[in-house]
Amino acid sequence: MCFIEASTSADRRAILVITGKGAVGGGVLRRNVPGWLMSSPLAGRILTVQQAHPRHGGNGALYVLLRRKPYKARAG
Repeated sequence: MCFIEASTSADRRAILVITGKGAVGGGVLRRNVPGWLMSSPLAGRILTVQQAHPRHGGNGALYVLLRRKPYKARAG
């Protein structure tokens, strides 16, 4: 089970991905991680990917906001 699957199973709503700022001109991870996540098989679990607040890493980190698990009605 990957970290995103484990996070949604644990009812987490957000995770922080630290990519680093990269060399002059921007880093490869910082530019590509959002697209990789949104085009992966896990995209259905992801609501959005946003740049983190400066106190959480700013443009060297990303918030990955996760969807809620689908509601399942109890029998009975």
